[in-house]
Amino acid sequence: MCSVPVIFYVNISEEVGQVDDESIIGLYFERDEKAVSETSQKYGALCTKIAMNVLADSSESEEVVSDTYLKAWNTIPPQKPKSLGAYLSVIARNLALDRYRKKKAAKRIDGSLVTTLDEVAQILPDNLDIEQLTEQRQIVERINAFLGRLPTGQRVIFVRRYFYLDSIKDISQRYGLTESSVTVTLTRIRKKLAAFLEKEGML
Repeated sequence: MCSVPVIFYVNISEEVGQVDDESIIGLYFERDEKAVSETSQKYGALCTKIAMNVLADSSESEEVVSDTYLKAWNTIPPQKPKSLGAYLSVIARNLALDRYRKKKAAKRIDGSLVTTLDEVAQILPDNLDIEQLTEQRQIVERINAFLGRLPTGQRVIFVRRYFYLDSIKDISQRYGLTESSVTVTLTRIRKKLAAFLEKEGML
């Protein structure tokens, strides 16, 4: 049973688009409204995909994307993200998951998302407050360290599944793999992550 709508935050290794992030961030610092249109052009599809993966609702996802741009506008400055794509991804994901919480409370939840979250929730013992745990910088840093040691292909698959919340089918089609191969890879990585966190004294 899934009880955790937030897993953890990870460094994003995949970037999209051609526009220079520094130029877009510069527009935010200048309070130039063109920053939002440039953000939408470069990262709109990414934010929409993340929101849809969580909510499976185009109308709600559209609202999440709009809220993502608004939050970016309100937080840059003072924030100056090293990766605008990663920054927006975290905002979109968190906003979408906030809506997911409300849907879950109203018993209008997407079973596929529950399954995805359960896969990682099973790594950690039931007596931990996982939401609080994921907010601690220490465990975030250790998970990122673990991911950094994985071969690129495995790391990307893990991030697509548990950060972007892509389906197994989407991942297999995206990277030309069988669904069985993706499932086996994720299972092995989860076991390695659990062993790593235990060795690091996190469990």
